[in-house]
Amino acid sequence: MQELYYNGKLILGVDHGYGNMKTAHRAFAASVEKEVQLGANALEYKGKEYGIGGGHKEFQVQKINDEDYWILTLAAVAEELKFRGKNEAILHLAAGVPLFWVKEQKESFREYLLCEKDVRFKYNGESYHVVIADVSIHPQGYAAFINYDGDIRGNTVLADIGNGTMNVAFMQNGKPLAGKIFTEQFGVYQCMKKAKNEVMRNCQCEVPDHIIEEVFRKGTADIPERYIQAISEVAKDYVKQVFSKLREYGYNPDLMKLYVIGGGGCLIKNFSEYDVDKVVIIQDICATAKRYEVLALQTLKRTQSRGKAS
Repeated sequence: MQELYYNGKLILGVDHGYGNMKTAHRAFAASVEKEVQLGANALEYKGKEYGIGGGHKEFQVQKINDEDYWILTLAAVAEELKFRGKNEAILHLAAGVPLFWVKEQKESFREYLLCEKDVRFKYNGESYHVVIADVSIHPQGYAAFINYDGDIRGNTVLADIGNGTMNVAFMQNGKPLAGKIFTEQFGVYQCMKKAKNEVMRNCQCEVPDHIIEEVFRKGTADIPERYIQAISEVAKDYVKQVFSKLREYGYNPDLMKLYVIGGGGCLIKNFSEYDVDKVVIIQDICATAKRYEVLALQTLKRTQSRGKAS
């Protein structure tokens, strides 16, 4: 992927999920611990050390209520800069909030990410120095959808099923319809909790999250069949509930094409039957972060053009 710059600033997209943090080329679990556990990444910032990526952050409507997503942003920046062979940069961060909450949260989240502009920190022992010159906020999920190469004309539905929430937007010719955007706490984590309970009930054993996640992603894992069966039954029921909720909102599979992004896409792919001509699963976990960068550049250029015209 080509690096995008505007006026000397590197545009770097960060998708702040409840389950995972994503950049254009990296993804890791969205968790912050005050101690670095074995196997976790270590971030040093202002004399404190944080463990990164050891689990998943609990759902919260406002991501600005504590410092966790700021710390996770620094970790995401370090991950992406390392991929690009850099340890320092002047950045324009491109991030997002759910489409349902754009008006309410856009400015506060932007200010949150601009809390410190000149930042020095260490990540896994390497030093980083970044200047966060500016931040742009875009509609989460919708950003990945409008980057899709296929035909998005007509009546479509976007379901962004993340770890904490399911965000649904009804659209016509790629444009969201007013009053037809919904969000609720019905993400993959709810399915995860039920799967753990079902395995305990049927197999009298607790299965680590990463094994359940593997079954969700692949439809199987290198574990006994009775465990896979217990997890699969829960996953199938969750997917049925997803489609039931979509129909409650007004989804009609005869008249509308459905686009699914986020972790829930794997569950639909592996544990349901669907018409591949009517249901499109966008499986690139980094798709939203990539599109944030493109949208940020487009917006900056438009703003500059308007300024010149006036």
